Amino acid sequence: MKQLFRSSLALLLAIAALAVPATGSAAPTSTSFTILGYEYAFTSTVGSFAGIAHGNAGDSGTWNTTVRHDPLGSTPTYVNGGVFELATLSPTGHLDTVTGTFVYHGGTITTLNPGANCTNQQYLVTGTLKDVRTTTTSGGSGSFSVVLTHFRTQILGRCLIYKARIAGTVSFIY
Repeated sequence: MKQLFRSSLALLLAIAALAVPATGSAAPTSTSFTILGYEYAFTSTVGSFAGIAHGNAGDSGTWNTTVRHDPLGSTPTYVNGGVFELATLSPTGHLDTVTGTFVYHGGTITTLNPGANCTNQQYLVTGTLKDVRTTTTSGGSGSFSVVLTHFRTQILGRCLIYKARIAGTVSFIY
């Protein structure tokens, strides 16, 4: 919980820093980012995650996403919308944001490991992003591909998820 608070605080500070206008701005140098994060809110059809990002050209950042989807286990399980938000810092000190919207039915959630006998479950989550924009660009696109892991344990005879992590990549065309 403490790590989630620190990640959330870092995201808020990065977004607040972006309110300061930059001169000579350009889109982030990186177009692809490896991301790692944890779920902080969920329902049976919505998951919200936040974490850290590392770009292919040296940018770093914090991100937040909300993914709307069919109930896990439906066939097929579609991504039905949501948003992806990224606050970036380039190696030269340029701050920027990247935001995009998940395309309705523009991605899927595929079971990789169903987690027999209350072991961890894994899913491949893919999505297409539209309306990708930075502080200086708009109309871009993107893609999202992560592995979602539900960490599970048995307590009093019940199988419970005690945390969920995603790790993978997000790529953009600005």
